[in-house]
Amino acid sequence: MQRRDFIVGTLVRTGFRSSLRGFEQFCMCVELYSDNRASTIESIYEKVAKRCRCSKSSVEKNLRRLFSSSDASSAIGKLFGMDFTDTGNKEIVATFSNYVELSRDRYM
Repeated sequence: MQRRDFIVGTLVRTGFRSSLRGFEQFCMCVELYSDNRASTIESIYEKVAKRCRCSKSSVEKNLRRLFSSSDASSAIGKLFGMDFTDTGNKEIVATFSNYVELSRDRYM
């Protein structure tokens, strides 16, 4: 299994809505952040925006919509078995990226 397949499968399994534009953008953000943990969320948004031919603010808005419609905080909290509430985009991207890295043996 490839890392990308693992990310998509985990997101779908935890209740993220794959029909929203932000789903694909979130997958890209997770991959980019996993590749370079020193990146800022703004630089990741810029890279994703460039790939998707949209603005950085569109990426942020699409992620917010994805997270709110999927109850992302609760979904990611379930992955770690903890209460994960009232978090922003950056924390959700970072936490999910951490989960992907911790689960590396499942897709390598």
